[in-house]
Amino acid sequence: METVNSKRLVTCWGTPEPYVDGDTAAAFLGITRRTLLNWARDRKIPGYPLDPTSKKKDWRFKLSELDSHMLNSRLQPPEPPIRRI
Repeated sequence: METVNSKRLVTCWGTPEPYVDGDTAAAFLGITRRTLLNWARDRKIPGYPLDPTSKKKDWRFKLSELDSHMLNSRLQPPEPPIRRI
């Protein structure tokens, strides 16, 4: 059982939802890591830079926030290409 508590997904045992890296978040959304990072920089999706003052940022994401954002926005992952045989 999971509940939302101050913008953090918390399980019934009180464990907060972990942050994931860009590779995991991109795989979850079905997009490339580069697209994910571009969307995060452009603030099209929720993301958290580990060092906001750094020129090259290392981003972290919460899967529940990405899922909620994608369900509530027009931004959708690209459809896979249709291959003809």
